[in-house]
Amino acid sequence: MSQRFIVVGGGMIGLATALGLRQQGHRVVLLERGAQPQYTETTELRVSAIAHSSRQLLEQLGVWQRLPSTRLGPYQAMEVWDHDSFGRIHFAAAEVNQPDLGAIVENKVIEAELWQAADEAGVELHANTEVRQHENAAQQVTVKTATEQFTADYLIAADGVQSPLRQAEGLPLTFWDYQQQGCVAVIKCSKPHGGCARQVFLPSGPVAWLPLGDPHHVSLVWSADTEVAAELKALDDAEFTKRLQAASDGALGQLELASKRAYFPLRMQYARRWLKGRMLLLGDAAHSIHPLAGQGANLGFGDVQALLALTTNAFSHADLRNWERERKVAAVQMITAMESFKRGFGHANPLLKLVRGIGLKIANDVAPLKRTLIKSALG
Repeated sequence: MSQRFIVVGGGMIGLATALGLRQQGHRVVLLERGAQPQYTETTELRVSAIAHSSRQLLEQLGVWQRLPSTRLGPYQAMEVWDHDSFGRIHFAAAEVNQPDLGAIVENKVIEAELWQAADEAGVELHANTEVRQHENAAQQVTVKTATEQFTADYLIAADGVQSPLRQAEGLPLTFWDYQQQGCVAVIKCSKPHGGCARQVFLPSGPVAWLPLGDPHHVSLVWSADTEVAAELKALDDAEFTKRLQAASDGALGQLELASKRAYFPLRMQYARRWLKGRMLLLGDAAHSIHPLAGQGANLGFGDVQALLALTTNAFSHADLRNWERERKVAAVQMITAMESFKRGFGHANPLLKLVRGIGLKIANDVAPLKRTLIKSALG
């Protein structure tokens, strides 16, 4: 039976939800407070590591096929090491008979193609439209903007980490500040990246070089403790590059900045309720995690996949409660794993470095354990 949905938020998760629901025959209105997503020839700073499960969803929606191949950075290998230590692990897709482990894609590229597909599918799209007020009643939801009023059977809040809808409903949050800042930039490297995603753990936080479509460009995600991030921010481009070069252990040859740098605070947060009446939280509105494994987008796409599996047929409030429980478990598991990684690698204690080195060496040398880790990375 066809239902009416209002989706608030035109990021990757909100757009994928709106498109999926529309393809199932539901009536969908999407409200986005910003402009319609578009991209240019210049590489965007915000990227996501799209796992196989997320790629499968985007393929089912007919969007993956639309992404320009020049903007896809499929990676066939991952290399992770502990700075100033023998600890190192190297994963290859071939070890589990896969062509790749995933792909690095600019968020804006995915959003722009999702928007076009949603428009073609008949989603009623409204850019530059802010929700002024909403009502979450027993039988329907109502949303008011500056000029219009919309009613529907369900309201989906995919309106980001700060989620005004979540705040307006007073849904409680569990959160902690990682006391870190993330720095993102595009880096040009003299050695080709070879389709390998690289990450080194420094005592102040992890640095990741993620392969882009251009064989000599990578996306940098440097997570650093607040004081170190302040130091990095104060450096000019030449000094910053020197610090980055030292952290890279020469893995990519000579490095140079190919964009501006952007910084953002890192914190974990998790909504204790994702469902209230006829409103559901999805993606960053429900959970945000440390970017060290690049799994934030995949967790959000997992929310979408599970919801679309439900909305294919008639569903009840009890079904939505089951969806909420299932996705909460997935989010908590991911948050716990990220916290364990961060704590485990966030110390320069020589004994801990030795233990980490041994752990990485065992993981690298024991084939069944390594295959399990690679399959987990595939999503």
